[in-house]
Amino acid sequence: MAWDPPPTKAAQFEIWLLKEVGKPFVYGSEGPLGTSLKTWDCSELVQHGLGASDITIITNEKGVATGIDAFDGAWFQYQQSKKIPIEDGIRLPGALLFAMNNSSRPYSIGHVAVSLGNGYMIEARGKKYGVVISEVRREIVLATKVPELYVSAILGKV
Repeated sequence: MAWDPPPTKAAQFEIWLLKEVGKPFVYGSEGPLGTSLKTWDCSELVQHGLGASDITIITNEKGVATGIDAFDGAWFQYQQSKKIPIEDGIRLPGALLFAMNNSSRPYSIGHVAVSLGNGYMIEARGKKYGVVISEVRREIVLATKVPELYVSAILGKV
């Protein structure tokens, strides 16, 4: 008899995000965690999706934990999650993918998306697009993961 492991919180995260496809983008969208907003910006979409997946803290590679209520803003999300190679992020469903903005400052993060694996991502892309699924674009150059996503959604462990 084959054993099928229970779904991970990353699967819950992606299912929740997929339900938001088609909603409009509004920069600075805010709302209480645990709610589905009528509009999204990129980092708020990620923050709410994680919260909807029962993620309460995010741990970076230094072991520093950040509460989900503070996990907002693409730059902050990059800083407070675990860095992984971009190639791994593109393949790992649930990984956070980042684009740089046009600033001359080093590591000036301007956008966050979520990997669906296989070269696709979901993102609150901008006013012209809203929340969409798209191929990973060349502007996406950094990746992180939220370790807490890769545990069983049912038992809390794999």
